[in-house]
Amino acid sequence: MAPERSHPVALGTFLVLALAAAPVAATMYVCTDPSGRTITADRPPPECANVPIRELRPDGSVRRVIEPPLTAEQRRARAEQVRRDQQEREAKRSQARHDIALLETYATEKDIEAAREAALASRQAMIDRSIKRLDSFAAERKKLDEEAEFYVNRKVPDKLVHAIEANASLVQAENRMIAEMQADMARINKRFDAEAERYRALVGAGAKPLLRTGEAGSR
Repeated sequence: MAPERSHPVALGTFLVLALAAAPVAATMYVCTDPSGRTITADRPPPECANVPIRELRPDGSVRRVIEPPLTAEQRRARAEQVRRDQQEREAKRSQARHDIALLETYATEKDIEAAREAALASRQAMIDRSIKRLDSFAAERKKLDEEAEFYVNRKVPDKLVHAIEANASLVQAENRMIAEMQADMARINKRFDAEAERYRALVGAGAKPLLRTGEAGSR
């Protein structure tokens, strides 16, 4: 009697069915709910919607951590942090641009002082011109006052009144101009003080002046 032969097709079908019937390790989700209870499930537990959920591989290792959705307050805090980070990056870029401009403009700290003196001189010249005009207005006002003395106990002519008022307005305008120029000079000194301090820091850290083409030979 001939031995029975195994049929390849039947054997293959048996293996497929056997593998399909074998238990397969499923992905597990583990979390600790707000009350401190540990929950394990084959899908993200709804009880842990507001706490982190660990997704585990079949071997028990952590595949990823599912973070809970942000609260409105957390979203605001994150948006504020993003805004601060953007401002910080822009401040650094702005400082870098300013540093380059500083090194391109001045070869030495003496150049900074020369630029300061030139800027201050133009404002001082305007103040000096205003002072001369004030002297002229004062002389004119003296004449007007002397003329007004003739009208003691009498009505001062409108023309003289208007001249005195116009003189007073011109004096006020010149005084405002002088005050504005003095304030501008204070701002100029503050700006050049800051530029000189930053220039010293850059050069002290090893930075070199970056003179533009054609400027190096003119200095």
